[in-house]
Amino acid sequence: MIRHACLMIALGLVAACAATPPLPPVRPQVFLLMGQSNMSGRGDLADAPPELLVPDPRIQVLANDGVLRPAIEPLDISVGQIDQVSADRHAGVGPALTFAKTIIEARPETSILLVPCAKGGSLIAAWAPAQATDTLYGSCLARARIAAQNGRIEGVLWYQGESDAASSDLARAWPAAFESIVSSLRNDLSLPDLPILMVAIGDPPFHGPYAERFPAWREVQAAQEAFSIAGVTVVRAATLSRNEDELHLSVAGTMELGRRLARVWIARTRLD
Repeated sequence: MIRHACLMIALGLVAACAATPPLPPVRPQVFLLMGQSNMSGRGDLADAPPELLVPDPRIQVLANDGVLRPAIEPLDISVGQIDQVSADRHAGVGPALTFAKTIIEARPETSILLVPCAKGGSLIAAWAPAQATDTLYGSCLARARIAAQNGRIEGVLWYQGESDAASSDLARAWPAAFESIVSSLRNDLSLPDLPILMVAIGDPPFHGPYAERFPAWREVQAAQEAFSIAGVTVVRAATLSRNEDELHLSVAGTMELGRRLARVWIARTRLD
């Protein structure tokens, strides 16, 4: 309870912080960024194009230190981290900022607030629904509620599953676990139709240190690509370029994923 109160107080001061740039006039669309390392981002910051390092006042991030600020890479930087459960000290370039910039290009009147919650290496079991802020789910839920005071929650970007490829037992359990997370998130946020863009993991690593660690990779990938419940759209990460470890997306690969996610979102919202 004390940790939760501290988090809420710290984040609640965001709007009053004189050093924080004001939000644009349009009420932002809020997107929660959930999953593991490829959502947090592992693209090498040295390879990031200038567009990811220059702030756009229409794109904000609720950062890990509880401050609302213009979004630049790395979004998920752990400096000043409040809730240590989601601290990711290897965060680099991820897909979410390119996702936001692509939407802004198509809809310049839009503003976006990104809420990083991902944790590198996390199994889906680590995301089991819970209210405590020392859990991944509870931490993200607390951030979402603060973000909702500054904008309206429009959707979730989810990219996770590589760790569950370590065994067939984990792979088989993944769909039911993810469905439980989706259901709980919609219930806890009182958003029964909350859209989820779920990334199906990409190509398996064939060489290097991860080649033998994930024998159930294709099982997880197939389960994700076949996943089907209302309001969840699957976006494939197959064929995207990767770092030398063949596990994490490169800057080029993660930016292309961001564009894929944005195209799906734009097409979806045109139909609404």
